[in-house]
Order: sequence, then C-alpha cells, then structure tokens
Amino acid sequence: MSTILVTMMSSWAARYGVPRALAVEFPFAHPLGPAGDREFQLRTIREALKVLARAEGPNTIVHSEERWPGDEKEWRRLWQPASASPLIAKYLDQIRAMRPPRP
Repeated sequence: MSTILVTMMSSWAARYGVPRALAVEFPFAHPLGPAGDREFQLRTIREALKVLARAEGPNTIVHSEERWPGDEKEWRRLWQPASASPLIAKYLDQIRAMRPPRP
C-alpha cells in the first residue's frame, strides 16, 4: 500500500526519510488546513494525492504552494505557546545540543 505524509516538518521528513511527503507551511495540528474550511482541506488532500501518484521514488518531498490565510506573523504568534511544554522544557538543552551548528 502506498502512503504519503502531510507534514509541517519537512526538515524532519528529509532527515529521517519518508515514503513520500507533502510539506505545508501551516500551524501545527492543522496539516490539511483551517478547521471547517472544506474546500481548503480538499485542495490539500488533492495535492497530496498528486504527489503520491507522481513520486518516482522513496523520500520524495514536495513543498506545497498553498498558503495559510491571513498574516503569517500573526498566525504564528497566535499559535506559538507562551512557554515550552513540560516535556520540551525538560529536554531543551539536549534538543539544542542535537542541532547542527549555525554557520
């Protein structure tokens, strides 16, 4: 059975490998689009199915041209929690240590 991942984390998909992926620039927990926006969600699903049909091999990642409605800075600000979750806070130093150094 062929599979495809719709992800907001294309860097992770590339790093760890996926069968096929559609990368979207949407807030977390909304991989298909805004809640209640059926047409937007259907466009995302159709785009994912096109990637699935056209992918020539494993680890194919296609970046969606679809954009979340509204001002990106504003929706990112509204989505971002004021403080890290307890789990992230506990492991934050380890997470930062795993990141590659910036040039």
